Amino acid sequence: MGDSKSINYFSIDSVDLQKMAGEESHVFNNDDISIILNGRPSDKTFFRERKVYQLPEPRLLLFMSGEADVHLDLEQYHFERGTVILTTPDVILEFERIGRDVEVCGIAMKKAVQVSESVVASASAKDFELLLRMIYLLWDVATVSPFRREAVLQTVRAMVANVQYVKQASDSSTGNNTVSRYQELFQQFKTLVSRHCERERNIPFYAEQLHITPHHLSAVISRASGRSAMYWVNRAVVLRAKVLLHTSGLLTYEIAERLNFANPPAFNNFFKRETGLTPKAYRENALSTY
Repeated sequence: MGDSKSINYFSIDSVDLQKMAGEESHVFNNDDISIILNGRPSDKTFFRERKVYQLPEPRLLLFMSGEADVHLDLEQYHFERGTVILTTPDVILEFERIGRDVEVCGIAMKKAVQVSESVVASASAKDFELLLRMIYLLWDVATVSPFRREAVLQTVRAMVANVQYVKQASDSSTGNNTVSRYQELFQQFKTLVSRHCERERNIPFYAEQLHITPHHLSAVISRASGRSAMYWVNRAVVLRAKVLLHTSGLLTYEIAERLNFANPPAFNNFFKRETGLTPKAYRENALSTY
């Protein structure tokens, strides 16, 4: 077997930010942070519908206008004006639909700021205006010469903390401020699945991590989501497989090994059952659209 090639993550450092965000946007970029004001990725050169991307850096986005339907790891969301998005490192993103009038402001945090949990929330007009003012303040601090690194990082940390408050306020306004034990376990389960699905696809493993029985875990996930536990495991594996097929030079048998399948036919059968396409057909279809 030849040497495996690594995944080509969709990193901020690997693209022309000005081109990605649109010529009328404002862009700042250095080793610590990237900031985009009034980004309009309308030509879809970088983000395309029904394509899968893995984003290595934590990111914070404010949706200024337009709409998009997005899969973020194992959840589906509708983004519109007022949506605030905070992502953990290595989140998997798939756009179902991107409106032509989408406009965003956002930051990518590269090193010193940690994000432990992804957040998608609908901000009130007051909270949205506050977050927007914080991004403008961040821009003003970041563009001072010489670069005031600690002041920039502290401002970013304050923004991340404020997004958590926005999430709590959003949950409270929709009656979700009291999270049931079932929903709490479901969120913990999805986090574990995202972390371990490349090697573990059996329910007893996840039940052991959560200190409950496999039967209880299956019952909890079914009640909390209306789907089986294996549905979420399989979906996570499919997302990883799509990323590898779409963005790496790995051969199919190498992907099967990486995802811990017994052999390439087992991987082929699994992928076709879940997507309706063979891995080869999916890769060819993905490449043909570029």
